[in-house]
Amino acid sequence: MRGERAPVAFTVDVERDWAGRATRGVREALPELLALLDRHEAAATFFVVGELAELVRPLLPADGVHEIGSHGLTHRRLTRLPSGELWEEVAGSRRALERAGYEVAGFRAPFFAAPAGLGLCLAAAGYAYDASAGRLHPFSRAPAGLNAGNDGEPLPSLELSALRLLGVPFSLTWLRVLGRVGLRQIPAVPGVFCCHLHELLDESPGWQRLPPPLRALHRRGSGRPALALVDEMLARPDLRFISCSELLTTVGSAPAEQRHAA
Repeated sequence: MRGERAPVAFTVDVERDWAGRATRGVREALPELLALLDRHEAAATFFVVGELAELVRPLLPADGVHEIGSHGLTHRRLTRLPSGELWEEVAGSRRALERAGYEVAGFRAPFFAAPAGLGLCLAAAGYAYDASAGRLHPFSRAPAGLNAGNDGEPLPSLELSALRLLGVPFSLTWLRVLGRVGLRQIPAVPGVFCCHLHELLDESPGWQRLPPPLRALHRRGSGRPALALVDEMLARPDLRFISCSELLTTVGSAPAEQRHAA
């Protein structure tokens, strides 16, 4: 990659604030993030919860530069659902987003909690790739073998990348925890970055619903400091921020560690 800008998929999970009922992230933070992406000429994939499709549509036009993927219908944890409800979360969310005018190719499981057989379900529902592989914290791990398609061939998959320091996930959560140190730990290789809109809010009542340790973690550096970190990351001259579909076209669906070794 020497002399080139490494392609990084900029992904945003679009859900209710802190898995509650409020939607300040969509109404207040999304316009600011879109302006920031536009200023840096960056593209992104927004994984949208299907029940929020109509709320999001005025802000994310179907013919815009950004890609829209599915994040489930209601943001329920898929690993806790019976097969019928799992199907409705996967297929129903795609239908809701398509009714809003979007072409939907990709899926990301809420909380990166992907059940065994998810790939078969995604393929049957018409998805082209899965972005559910990854970890929310260094000690969690997604189950293996999730992306088999209907014909037994692997469904193209993208995995959330890691920062060099301690191998923590390449997410806005960990950049907020590490601050400027975290920005220096972003590897200049193809990868996947993840953030949530509610992280860009200065104040969010959803914090009160979190357990005390998580409350402290998620409150750290949120709001304006988080937006400033994203701004500085997007300005890096060695990285090029694109959608998931473009990243798959560019580097394919090899596991993250194989792509990083290239």
